[in-house]
Amino acid sequence: MHVFNSLMPVFLLIALGKLLRQKRFSSDLFSDLNHITYWIALPALLFVKISQASFGGDGAVRISGIVLTATFIGIAISYFAAHLLRLPSQAKGAFVQGCGRANNAFIGLPVILYALAEAHPEIEAVATLSLAPAIIFYNIFSVVVLVSHSGQRLGGRETARLFAKQLSTNPLIIACVLGLIVQLSGFHLPVVASRTLSALGKIALPLALLSVGASINFAQLRGTAKTSVIAASIKVFIFPLVGYFVALVWPGVTPPERVAALIFLACPTAVASYVLADIFGSDKELAGRIIVISTLLSAVSLSLVIALGG
Repeated sequence: MHVFNSLMPVFLLIALGKLLRQKRFSSDLFSDLNHITYWIALPALLFVKISQASFGGDGAVRISGIVLTATFIGIAISYFAAHLLRLPSQAKGAFVQGCGRANNAFIGLPVILYALAEAHPEIEAVATLSLAPAIIFYNIFSVVVLVSHSGQRLGGRETARLFAKQLSTNPLIIACVLGLIVQLSGFHLPVVASRTLSALGKIALPLALLSVGASINFAQLRGTAKTSVIAASIKVFIFPLVGYFVALVWPGVTPPERVAALIFLACPTAVASYVLADIFGSDKELAGRIIVISTLLSAVSLSLVIALGG
């Protein structure tokens, strides 16, 4: 019942987003909501949680360490799988990015909130803080992989420009960096600013889930080959399995921290991977299929993580 209560609100909101978009509730509305979520609500949530978080216990460091270590190992596994599948360069870039880039902010945080926050109130702030290194890494990783396997001939200057643009204009990275600066400086926001940002942060997670649902396109499943299923399976099953063994040897990890790290690793591929695959001339059709399939499979992987962790 705990697994059901933890995951059903998440996937019901995703399904509602898909249903409303399918019924043409308002395509312009969802486009606007997606922009509000990405540019305002989620950055506000990250900024508030990080700026007000306590570094005591180093829980965020342990979660980040497990997630990033397992991700590095998982990326190596995905490259090996792409080699065995003999994928062309553009497909290899989409494949590896699809395996390695998780939808932690849009799906991971809501699942952690419903699965762990009631019994462990501190875990939401700790998990949010742990996202900062992962968000920065995902953006660097995506650009490097996609440029390396791009169908476009980009010069060094153009590559550097695109790389810098992805990092300097990403609102989630900016929010994380500003939150860390405020937290480390000991500065306290004025009450009005703190309450306004907190209010925006509270709407971030439901809006994020509605946006994920609205962005799912089942038409992308047409022509689905084993490549898409393999990539999605590596993302939602192999990554958390690797993370489990990493967590076993990581010193000082508490059970809630371990479950939070595995939830992040069991999340589906981030929707942003499709946009970046398109920008860098990668196989965007493969990228889209991986997103859809991994989102469907994550219902199983996240259920297993919560059930075994609980």
